[in-house]
Amino acid sequence: MPLALMISCLLASFSTLAVCDDSLETCGAGCTLSAGSRGLLQIEKTMGNQKETTTSTTWASPYYMMTCPGTQAMTTQSMTEADYDNITAEIQALYNSLPSTCTPTECPQADWAGCVLRMAGHDFMDYKDGQGGADGCVDLTDADNLGLAECLFTGEFGISIADAYQHFCQSVSLADFLVIAAEAVMSASRQHVTLEDSSRSTIDFKSSFKFGRTTAKTCEWAHGRLPNPENSCSAVQETFVESMGLTWGQAAALMGVHTLGRAQIANSGYNGWWSSALMSRKFNNDYYVSILAKGWGPEVAVAGNAQKNQWKRVDAGANETGLGKEMMLNTDLCLAFTMDDAGTVELDAATAASAECKCTWGVPVAVSTATTKYEEGRFCGSTNIPGSSNFRQQRAICCGEEFDGRSDAAIDCGLPIDPKGPAYESIKKFANNEDAWLRVFKAAWRTATGNGFSLRRLRS
Repeated sequence: MPLALMISCLLASFSTLAVCDDSLETCGAGCTLSAGSRGLLQIEKTMGNQKETTTSTTWASPYYMMTCPGTQAMTTQSMTEADYDNITAEIQALYNSLPSTCTPTECPQADWAGCVLRMAGHDFMDYKDGQGGADGCVDLTDADNLGLAECLFTGEFGISIADAYQHFCQSVSLADFLVIAAEAVMSASRQHVTLEDSSRSTIDFKSSFKFGRTTAKTCEWAHGRLPNPENSCSAVQETFVESMGLTWGQAAALMGVHTLGRAQIANSGYNGWWSSALMSRKFNNDYYVSILAKGWGPEVAVAGNAQKNQWKRVDAGANETGLGKEMMLNTDLCLAFTMDDAGTVELDAATAASAECKCTWGVPVAVSTATTKYEEGRFCGSTNIPGSSNFRQQRAICCGEEFDGRSDAAIDCGLPIDPKGPAYESIKKFANNEDAWLRVFKAAWRTATGNGFSLRRLRS
């Protein structure tokens, strides 16, 4: 029986919501499933019936959804460098089997890599007071986790990491496997950068990887722990700084995973690429360059949902037709910018316009190295960058040609010449120096994926 059907049948046996029809393919669980109901919709319906259930056979967590041909290891007892390499090779083979082309509306490798990283992030972001962390458990019925089933087990673009996990599940815990899978896609995505420019640094996760994470079968307490982007930097502080123990610089570094993939309405309610679509499959520092070298305006009620508000690119280089829709969340831009000059009001797309915060941008001198090294000399989409004596024209290319007057300073979110975001200095450093970001990122990644566990180094 195909894996996808097997999983759907397994789920069907847990729920009264399974579709039954004598004319359809039989699951063997007392019902049959139509071809259209074997995918994510069927799984979501089944999960919806499990939301309040925490018994060991029906709780909707990755442990139960990703099947194992034998007894699944709860804690990895031993792991060598060769074991790590074998897992990485299988994950990267799946990644490389996807089309490498990107268009303004689609980039399969970026979407798949972004999903795997999102799973790892949602896993470790629930850590608080010694509970949770990278334990391989998320509540798949939580709306914040929509879309994770595809890369985990149902198959995004027909491919899931469950295909690889079956080969290691009897000796490697799912918790360890998910961390390695995330590192594998970051490494593969980094190769796109170094192949184009051999002067860019490679990235090595294996030398600092430690194993021994124990998989949690259920984690009902994790429901609602993920940071809400609408809450701006208050959410970043609560989750990354206070609960996970990161500095603001490390929190900003970890957010750099947004350079891969995009936000999709079906999953998060938000919409767009953090980098341009063509850049979204490359693990580089473009996320930071984009924050400081582009202009951003508030977009309220994304897709008509008043609970979802974001920032969209509004500068001279904005080109949804050619580059795709570029966006940032409050939790991205707030790291560098605030709504007011004093730095006391957090950035908030929902209320920005009423607060006369219509454009978030910084002066070009702050990212002069970045624009030269990484943006082919472009700032806010223009290679004709006005000097410091022409501040109003700088605003015009970042916020719109109509904002070139002296009185237009009122539209600025804070002071472009002196941003007050809690991680502004780190964002500026990472934008201008990719190696600085990679160093801090690796340290932050080790902390985030190791919280709550006593881990051991790989054997050579």
